[in-house]
Amino acid sequence: MVGPVEALERLVAAAADGSLDELCAQLGVRLLGAFGSARLADPSTAPHDLDVAVSLVPGSSPLALLDALVRLTDCDTIDLTVIDDAGPVVRAEALCGVGLHEDAPGAWAVAQMAALAEKRDTEWLRELDLQALAR
Repeated sequence: MVGPVEALERLVAAAADGSLDELCAQLGVRLLGAFGSARLADPSTAPHDLDVAVSLVPGSSPLALLDALVRLTDCDTIDLTVIDDAGPVVRAEALCGVGLHEDAPGAWAVAQMAALAEKRDTEWLRELDLQALAR
């Protein structure tokens, strides 16, 4: 098994040669990208896992995708985040990574902008929650 940084390199290579697009089309993946510490490739830290963000067509199996990604990368420390029903903070964080697959041109950028706008627009609600918890 390889580490998270090398696994990300394998995903980037698969995106470049088109094999990741084929895999995503077979498994009903709308968007797929990497985020987190493995993407930053900071030599002073050793990432523990590869964070992968995914948006799926309804009815698609995240477990089938995870299995395919483990086989493709030879890395068993992949943390798959399904962003379709995630909250605005998680979705914004995940979509600020590097896009590796989009089922339509510009879909990654559109999703990223929407997630960042929703995070910004709901900040006041998170602040109210924190104030209520502090009481």
